[in-house]
Amino acid sequence: MTAPPNVTPTPNPAISSEVVRGEGGRFVTTSGRKPGSKNRLSSEMLTNIKAMGPDAVNKLRDALNDKDSTSHWKALELILRYCLPPARTVELDDAEPATVMQAFIEGLLTAEETKAIATAMEKLKNVTDINEMRERLTELEKMLARH
Repeated sequence: MTAPPNVTPTPNPAISSEVVRGEGGRFVTTSGRKPGSKNRLSSEMLTNIKAMGPDAVNKLRDALNDKDSTSHWKALELILRYCLPPARTVELDDAEPATVMQAFIEGLLTAEETKAIATAMEKLKNVTDINEMRERLTELEKMLARH
């Protein structure tokens, strides 16, 4: 078997650097970006986006105010999706599983919200059960201590 030539740079069109192979055809690690350093391209892009802020908001406002325009609904969707908090408040009569289930059936809660509520209720029940077991254990210890 013949060994490949020592350190052969192979251009890779997908990235702007070169792929370097060492003896035996193995890849040689290159220094690259230092860990924790910021990507220059992302920083520049973020700066440009921030600079567009006032103009972008004004265009969004214009599109929102022009109710006859097709961009009106797109502007409204953008505002609702990115400007409102993702969580919402739903008022229920009580925290019973049947009430939560009924709210889900009626469409007041999404499947994700119902799952989150059910998980929280289960955890709270477990905490209550543990506290009850502690109280019973304390009572048993007191009874045993008396005898």
